[in-house]
Amino acid sequence: MKKNERCLAILDMLQKKRRVDVTDLAGQFGISEMTVRRDLNFLAQQYNITRTHGGAIMAEQPVVRIISFDESRIAHKEAKEKIAARAAQLVRNGQRIFIDAGSTTRIMLNYLPEDTRAVVVTNHLKTAEHALQFASLSVIMLGGEMIQRTNCSSGTVAEEQIEKYQLDIAFLGAAAIGTDGCLYDGYSPEARFKRSIFSVAKKIYILADSSKFNTYDLNSFASLSQVTGVITDSGIDAEGINLLKKYHVELIVAQ
Repeated sequence: MKKNERCLAILDMLQKKRRVDVTDLAGQFGISEMTVRRDLNFLAQQYNITRTHGGAIMAEQPVVRIISFDESRIAHKEAKEKIAARAAQLVRNGQRIFIDAGSTTRIMLNYLPEDTRAVVVTNHLKTAEHALQFASLSVIMLGGEMIQRTNCSSGTVAEEQIEKYQLDIAFLGAAAIGTDGCLYDGYSPEARFKRSIFSVAKKIYILADSSKFNTYDLNSFASLSQVTGVITDSGIDAEGINLLKKYHVELIVAQ
């Protein structure tokens, strides 16, 4: 079993049992205890789990991927800046656009011309605040339960509200793009919310740097066959390119 598959299996166990043991995991996966400890250390950096001397535990809450809102700590920042700049070029005056809370999507507004006339719909507090600095943008902040880690709203209220709108174009992030053609998110309420976008947006672009390809996360929210295009960086490999061709997805490489 590959590391990413093993780590997802460990997260699934934590969601169900709230506790895992190094020795038990080593026996179950047929690997060394040192490898298990490395897996758990990696997961503790990425998700809201707590390492213990003999394993790991988590509180009575869903597993959440930890998203940094400290711009200096964002991984692959140069690639994400290029992707965000390319995505901003797709926005046209008069459009109704949706921007989600991804680490790439949320910096799109840095590259939007100041005189752009559009309606920006978002579930991300910082994106709404940034959009309000544009005199010619109308801004709609979706309601619902606010997620403290991500500064965004989700849940039934947000899902019902977005389904009342018609969007010209939506820009979504993805935690992972699997070789199975699925798009993944690390938090189940956010994944459920993203699914609702697909019923109201005419075009949907996924903004994902090349490191997201051939990886997986806990929650699938869509298939590549449902999106208009993927905007990524020049690091995308032949496998990623062929995957997009297989699902007839437009590939936009940000330079």
